[in-house]
Amino acid sequence: MRSSLKILATVAVGTSFAFAGAAHAGEPYVGASAGLNLPSDSKNRGEFDEDVAATADFDAIAAGTDLDWTTELNNGLDLNLHAGYRFDNGFRIELQGFYNKANVDLHRDLAVGGTVIDALDSAVLTRGVADPANPTVGAVLSTDDGQIKNYGLFANALYDFQISETFVPYVGAGVGFVRQDVEYQPSAIDVVDDKKTRFAYQAMAGVTYKLSPSFEVFGQYTYRNMDRGDYDVNLLPATLGVKSEQSLFNVGFRIPFGGG
Repeated sequence: MRSSLKILATVAVGTSFAFAGAAHAGEPYVGASAGLNLPSDSKNRGEFDEDVAATADFDAIAAGTDLDWTTELNNGLDLNLHAGYRFDNGFRIELQGFYNKANVDLHRDLAVGGTVIDALDSAVLTRGVADPANPTVGAVLSTDDGQIKNYGLFANALYDFQISETFVPYVGAGVGFVRQDVEYQPSAIDVVDDKKTRFAYQAMAGVTYKLSPSFEVFGQYTYRNMDRGDYDVNLLPATLGVKSEQSLFNVGFRIPFGGG
């Protein structure tokens, strides 16, 4: 959390002192945007909350043993609503509501106590009976069942660089809260199905093109980082921290009220 706030503060201070030229007369606006969510691989790290008893085929796992794996995610859709106010010194403040999701491509490199167990019999997870006919852990995980859904609210501060009357690049940063729904169901096995509210920050850069005093279009890139959330694992007595980062590419429109 502390490192996230430090990065955000650096971006915000840099934005605040960038330029002081006027951009538009003070006016409120509303808008909407849609685009592509390009999520980074989810680095899942947690630990066992309770001891797992030994069986005839598998050793015991002690409480506190590390558990981690990587989840690769497909690109998905990102949707946004915007409501803000543009000041006469180039700054804007904005509330942004959003929704996006990404489907799971596959899970890989499941490690227990630092040792990857993808090549082991999948019965090690269920504590069932080992059998040569059973799939390996890696085979069970390499399916695309599951998804991560996010929705929430950001408060953004942005600065418009008035290059011309119609062409306006901008930068900004924001903080907010994200409600994240994690569903990991490889090979139809219920591994994780849990929701958490998490702190997040983002940095944006884009360009606005004014078609008229009452209508403008924009394109924007956003980098978003969400604090690691602790999710309950259903398959095993464990808790899993899910790390989420996104690159978002959106196009949208704004409707200013006041005519600039």
